[in-house]
This record gives sequence, C-alpha cells and structure tokens, in this order.
Amino acid sequence: MTGLSSIAPEGASPSRLTRTRRRAARRRRGLLLPILLLVALTLVAVAFALYWGARELNESQARAQESLVSASLDARREAFRDLVVDYAWWDEVIYVLDVGLDERWAREELGHYLLEAFGVTGIWVLGPEDQTKIAFVEGARSEVELFERLPGTVRSLLNAARQGRSIEAVPPVGFVAVEGRLHMVGASIISPFAEVGEPPSAESASLLVFMRPLDEDFFQSPSLESFLEDAGFAEGPAAAGYLDLEIMGVDGQAIGCIFWRNQRPGDDLLWSVAPLLFGALLILAFLLILAVRRVEAVVSHEGRLSVSLDHERQRREDKSRFVSMVSHELRTPLQAVGAAADALDRYGEHMDRTEMREEIETIRRGVDALAGLVDDVLLIGKVDGEGKVQSIDLAHLCSAVWREVATALKANQELRLSDRIGAPIESGAQVMLHTVLSNLLQNAVKYAPEGTAVEVDLAKGQGRYEISVRDFGPGIRHEDREAVFEPYWRADCVLGTSGAGLGLSVARAAARSMGGDLTIEPDGLDRGTRFVLRWPF
Repeated sequence: MTGLSSIAPEGASPSRLTRTRRRAARRRRGLLLPILLLVALTLVAVAFALYWGARELNESQARAQESLVSASLDARREAFRDLVVDYAWWDEVIYVLDVGLDERWAREELGHYLLEAFGVTGIWVLGPEDQTKIAFVEGARSEVELFERLPGTVRSLLNAARQGRSIEAVPPVGFVAVEGRLHMVGASIISPFAEVGEPPSAESASLLVFMRPLDEDFFQSPSLESFLEDAGFAEGPAAAGYLDLEIMGVDGQAIGCIFWRNQRPGDDLLWSVAPLLFGALLILAFLLILAVRRVEAVVSHEGRLSVSLDHERQRREDKSRFVSMVSHELRTPLQAVGAAADALDRYGEHMDRTEMREEIETIRRGVDALAGLVDDVLLIGKVDGEGKVQSIDLAHLCSAVWREVATALKANQELRLSDRIGAPIESGAQVMLHTVLSNLLQNAVKYAPEGTAVEVDLAKGQGRYEISVRDFGPGIRHEDREAVFEPYWRADCVLGTSGAGLGLSVARAAARSMGGDLTIEPDGLDRGTRFVLRWPF
C-alpha cells in the first residue's frame, strides 16, 4: 500500500569464516579499551603514589629539620648551663668576685675574656635581694642593672636558681627576647662546694647570671647551615613559605620562633618526574579518545543495524495488520456508492442536472477510492517507498471525504473546516490521508450527537503537517487513549453503536506508514475527543 515499504528479501547469511572474523574483530576491539583503561589507571596510581611520596618527603624533611634545630638548640642550652656551673661552683674568679678579694683581672678583664671566649655579652653577680654587686656588659664593667637589660620574666629563673643546692639542681637555661634578638640566660647560686647543706648565708646566697645572644654563630654553625636556608629569629609568626620552631620564654610563654625556608625537596622530585608522567598521560588520553571513538562508531553502527531491523520488523507487522484490516476501508466508499445509486434510482426523475451530477460524482469518487484500495492491496508486497508525489489540496480532500462519509452515514452534523495552510502540498500519501480522514470523520459522525459540529483544523509548522479532528461526543477516558487503537477494542459507552473496532487501528497504521503518527490529545474541554494526525514534510 502507498506509504508502506516492502519487506526486503532476506539475503544469504555470512559465511562461517566471515562470522568468525567479525567475532574476532569485536573481541579485539572489546579488549583494547579495557587494556587502555588499565594502563590509564596504572599511570594515575603512579601519579598518586608519586604525589603521596613527594608529600611524605616534604613532611619528613620538615620534621627532620625541626628536630635538628631543636637538638642544636638544646645542645647550646646545655653547653651554656655548663658554663654557668663552671664559673658559679668551681671557678675561683667568681669566688673572688663574690667575697670581694682584690683581684684586678677578675674585676676588670673577666667580662672581656668571657665575651671573646664564649660570646657572653652580659654578666651579673646579684646579692640576696637581687641587687647588682658587679656587672659586665659587652665585655666591659657596667653599672647597668639586670632588669634594665632583661625582662621581668627572668625573676622566675632567679628564684629557681636560689633553690638549687647542688650542681645537678642548677635550673636549665631559659630564653628571652631583647631588642628583637633571642638570648640565652643562665643563673646559679655561687658556691665553692659541690653541695650546699644548710641555707647559704647572705654572702653565699649570691647569684651568677650569664646572658648570651643566639644569633649568627648559631644559625651559621656547620651542623645547621648545610641544612637550613635563610634561618633567623622572629618575635612574631614565620612568613609564608617558611618553617618555624616556637621558642618558649622562661615563664613558659611563647616569645617568638626560629624560622627557616621550607625547601620542600619532594616538590623538586615531583616536578622533575611530572613532565614525563604528564606526557605519558596525554598520549594515553589520545589513545583512549581514539579507542572510545572507535568503539562508539562500532556501537553506533550496530545500533543503527538493530534499529533498522526493528524498524523493518515493525513495518512488516504494520503491513500485515493493514492487509488484514483493509477490508474495513472498503465499507465507506461502497456505502457512498450504494447511497448515491439508490438516490438516483428513486429520485432521479425529480432531480435537476446539478443534483444528478453531484450523485454521479459521489459514485465516481467511491469507485476511484475502491480502485485505489484494491490496487494498493494487490501491490502491497511490491511497492517500495512512498507513492507518486502529487499536489494535494488538504482542504478539498477533507471536504470530499466529509461528503462521502456524510452521504454514506446520512450525517446530520456540520463540518467546520479551518485551513491554516492555505495552499496545496506535495505528498505521495494521498491514499493514506484519505484512509485516516475517512475513519476519523466516520467516528465523529457515529459517536457525536446530531446537530453538533465536527471541527477539522489544518496547520503547518516545525517540519511537519498537522490535521486535528474534534467531535463533541462522549469522549474517551484518559486511561483508554491507547487502547482505542487496538484492533476490535471498543469502549463500554459505545457498545450500542454499530462497528467492529477496527477504524482507529487502521487509521494509526496508515499514519505511521506515512512516517507520522495519530494520537489523542486533550484540548481543555469537558466533552468530545480531539484526534491529531502529524506527518513530516
């Protein structure tokens, strides 16, 4: 039938060798993508492991540097404490200073000696009330009081030193910040004995206080300089890109930090390997894209073949259904021919020429429609593609089909035709259009009350034509809108009306053979049904 494609003859199946080669090719294509994905995952895992290793290297290096600074700092503190102990407990010079013997070298040259030999910039001998008995500042005798030079937090260190009754009990060296520089401060009671049994007298209760800056000589020491860059001391937090070790004062409060540049050797390692890894990932990504595109092409080709097979199967089923139901289409033109012939037989003598010509034209149209249907049925297995393209005036076709239906069913309804196309169209589906319109108009006449209107609207847009047919009958429930297109199905409310339930099934088959579809769509009204036929240009 026009608008339906014939079933292509089934060709010979591929040879066994061809099928084997195709299966092998599919297996190779199926293995390629998993292998590339496995390689990609391996490279990603290597990149992650490299990143993790670089991060761990940075962290371990930072911990090692912090441990080195802390250990060096502790060693300096312990060495400075030993220096304080040496002069407070054993050295005769301090004993001479404390008891007041007249030793010129001890009173005049000691400060210079300790500055040159040990870097001690401040020396104080304090009495029981922390009064200064003698002082050296920057190697020379000075009148500078201890607390004029050092912060008040040192008092806790002095109190701890007064409680030390033995060499082992000398308190650890503390840290203070003076004029933005980090200093070590050590203190001990002055005693010529290894232990002090009784509370010392006023003379023996004197304290020795040493102060030494922790500056260039510490940061430029061989043990640190080879590992640290740009090291220094800051009273505030370290700048961005630097590591730091917090320094606590003698009162347990933070006074600043020792900082040094964060070298991050892991980053250097990462950047040395990253270009190679990145290049490998780029190459692999390119191969993956090629593989995916190849697989997509194969899948798309197989999908098109599957769709073509499904489409061909559906067309075959539609053709078979149409052949089985086409007899339903013969009834309307036969009824129209019979009604026109009966009118001529009974009333021919009383008709004028115009009326007789209308009846004769009805008979001719019915005969032409029957001939077309018969030809289509005979050629259904031979026709390939659409029918011959011709100019079709849809408004004229709708009016002609309405006259056929109205004559055959003796309709009392009114046709309201709205043509928004306004010009003939080029199509090879005239018979299909006649089939769809005939069934829709028959249903509208059969199921709509007498005296109502049947509305037909012709429209065009978005690459397709559209014909809607609306009646004001009992309507179709929403849940039954697909069931009405099944062969022999009829709604309960129309069982009293004659019909076999084939018309809408035939109409949808014809619509789909045109490449379109026939649906039921709501129009916002409470009664009636609106059928819409759409097919592409």
